[in-house]
Amino acid sequence: MITPHEQREDGWRILGEAPDLPRWGESAPEGAKVLATIVHLSDVHLCDAESPARLEYLDHLSDPGEPYADIFTEIGTYRPQEILTAQVATAMVESVNGVTTGPVGGAPVDAVLVTGDVIDNAQANELDWYETIFTGGEVSPRSGGAQSSWVGSPTAGFWSDRFWHPEGPHAGHGPDRLSQDLGYPELPGLSEAARVSLRSEGIQHEWLTVHGNHDALLQGTVAPNEHTRRLALGGDRVVGLAPGQMAYVALESASQVGPGRYADREDSPTASVPSDPARRLLAPGEIAGRFVPMAGRGYWSKDVGELRVIALDTVNEHGGWQGSIDEPQLDWLRGELAAADRPVVITSHHPSWTMINPYTVPGAPRRVLAAELIETLLAEPKVILWLAGHVHRHVVRLHPSAHGGLLEVVTASLIDWPQQGRIVEVLDDGEGGIYAAMTVLDHAGRWDDAGDPTEQLEDPLALAGLSRVLAVNDFRLRPYGQAGLDVAAGRVEFRSATWRVRRG
Repeated sequence: MITPHEQREDGWRILGEAPDLPRWGESAPEGAKVLATIVHLSDVHLCDAESPARLEYLDHLSDPGEPYADIFTEIGTYRPQEILTAQVATAMVESVNGVTTGPVGGAPVDAVLVTGDVIDNAQANELDWYETIFTGGEVSPRSGGAQSSWVGSPTAGFWSDRFWHPEGPHAGHGPDRLSQDLGYPELPGLSEAARVSLRSEGIQHEWLTVHGNHDALLQGTVAPNEHTRRLALGGDRVVGLAPGQMAYVALESASQVGPGRYADREDSPTASVPSDPARRLLAPGEIAGRFVPMAGRGYWSKDVGELRVIALDTVNEHGGWQGSIDEPQLDWLRGELAAADRPVVITSHHPSWTMINPYTVPGAPRRVLAAELIETLLAEPKVILWLAGHVHRHVVRLHPSAHGGLLEVVTASLIDWPQQGRIVEVLDDGEGGIYAAMTVLDHAGRWDDAGDPTEQLEDPLALAGLSRVLAVNDFRLRPYGQAGLDVAAGRVEFRSATWRVRRG
C-alpha cells in the first residue's frame, strides 16, 4: 500500500510502501460462497488538459486567501496532475490485470465496473482514450499542435503564477506560487513527456461502464451548446474574468443544480491555442451507444456472477453536477427489481446523498431524488449493495431496513488522492448472511523522489506515480494537514473492510 512516509519542512509529502492495514470488520464464515467478485473503479477523469473548453482560471477563486474561497470550495477546474490521467489509467489497468481472484473468497474476477466520469470534459478524444486504454492499444494523450498548450507549460501562450509550471517561470516572471510557497518541484520536460504516446495492455476481464456527469456535461456541469462546441474546437482559451465581471458568475459554471452555463464574454481575456477537431463535444447519448450494454439509453442491467447488476444513469442531462434520475427510469427500475431472480447490486455514478438535482426543462419528465429512490430500493429485499463514485473518496454507508439493510459502497477516484480502486467480493454464508468484503487497490505507478527525474519522465508508470505524489500534495488539502488526507482516503472501516449486510 502506498502512503505518505515523510514530510519536508516546506510541507511536501514523500510517498512510500507500507504494510496493508488489517482488515476491518467481521470475517465471513469459512466456506462462505462467493456470489461475485467485482473490481470497482471510478472517476478516471481522462483529461484533455490542453482543451480551450476547460475553465482552469475559475479555480483561482477557491485558492486559499481569496475573498470568496469559502464559497468556491468545490470548483475543481484545475489540478497540477491533470496532464497525467492517461498514465494513471494505464497503470491501473496493469494493477487490475494482476488481480485474478478475490483476496478474501479466492474466486475469479467476474467483471470490472467503472462507475462514471471516465472522461473529464465530455470530449470525443477523451472518450477515444478511454476506449483504447481499457481495450488495449496505443494512446496519444495530447491535442492541438506540436507543443503543449496546457496552462502550466512553457508554450501555453500566457503566464499565471496560480498554476504550477514544472519547467520553471516564463522569461521575465518570478516563480509560481505552488513552487515558491508549497514545494512543488521543478521537472524540466514534464509538459512534453506527458504528451508522449503510450501503450496499454487493456483490461483482461469483462468491463462495464456507468454514465457520469463529466461524461456528458462540460466540467461535469454545463450541457453542451453551440457556444461551447465552438469554444472546444476553436483556438482561444479563456484565461480570466472579463473586465468588471463579478466572481459570482463562476457559480453558474459550477452549479450543483442545473441549468449552468459558461460565463465568458466577448471581452474575456484569451490566449491562442491550436484548434483541433478531435475535441468535438459528445452528442447526447453517444457514450451510452458505445459502452452501455443496453443500447439507446444510459441505464442497463446484467448478470455478473450470481448477482444481478442494475446500473442507473444519474446524470441530469439538463445541467448541474449533482444527480437524479427521471421518472421513466424509476418505472424501469421497479420492473427490473420485480423481475430479478437473484440478489441485486445497484450501481450509479452518484451516491445517494448527492441525488439532489431536481432541475428539468418544460416538457421533460420530473426528476427523482434521493429519498424516493432509496425508499424504492429499501422496499425490495433482493437489493443488497449499491456501488457508486463521484465524491472522490472511499465511503461506506449502511441504509437499515426491516430485512437487514442496503450497503452503499463509494470508491475513490483515479485523479485525486489516494488514486485507488477496490475489489468487492459478495459472499453468502448459506444461512441468510450476506457479506461484502472490500480491498483497496493501488495502481502500478511508482515515482522515486530520490531517483533521476530525467529517466523517470520517459516511463509512463513513473509518470503515473508522479501523479499520485501531486495528488497527496494537493494545494487545496494542504491547509487541513493529515486530517484532509484522512478524509480523502476514508476511515479504516471505509477502506479494506468486511461488512455484514444481511444477518442469518
